[in-house]
Amino acid sequence: MAVLQPSHEYGSTAAKVWPWSMTRGALAVIFGILGFVLLLPIGTLRMFAMVIGIFAILDGVANGVEASRRRSTPMVLRGIAGLVGVVFGVLALVMTGMTMTTMLWMTGIWAFVIGGLEFVSNLIERGAGHRDWIFGLIMGGLAVVLGVLAVALMPGMTLLIWLAAIATVLWGIAGLIMGGSERSLSRHTS
Repeated sequence: MAVLQPSHEYGSTAAKVWPWSMTRGALAVIFGILGFVLLLPIGTLRMFAMVIGIFAILDGVANGVEASRRRSTPMVLRGIAGLVGVVFGVLALVMTGMTMTTMLWMTGIWAFVIGGLEFVSNLIERGAGHRDWIFGLIMGGLAVVLGVLAVALMPGMTLLIWLAAIATVLWGIAGLIMGGSERSLSRHTS
């Protein structure tokens, strides 16, 4: 079995981005847990929009910073994903009179777009000689599935909270593992 040996160039990139991968993962886990703790008991549309909006803005900013620290093709895709997250987050926070259907469509489109961009950017990185891209594929896949389910099922508030919270926690765990792997690679190739 061949062992992937990361290039020195990727080790340098990993040293720059691992804190942002860990930040995005930690934010996802925290906000996923908040979904269970805060939203299930009071489950209002406005509260859901506030929690997911703040998460989308914070994740978008972290994704944008991570993108700026990379010097490869996926940098552009990650930058677009960061911008989409910030725009969605702001819209979720300011559109106070939105309906459940509008929120489902917005959440579905946001999750699908950022998940797709995450998936594609990690497919592009798979040849860089490291295994982190696998966790990025998982993260992207989870977001795409959440996006599709939010629109296809048009669930009620409780099911949407469950879907979003579970997907976000799993997404965050994958992000934390990816950040840890990047951190390890940065130490072994420096």
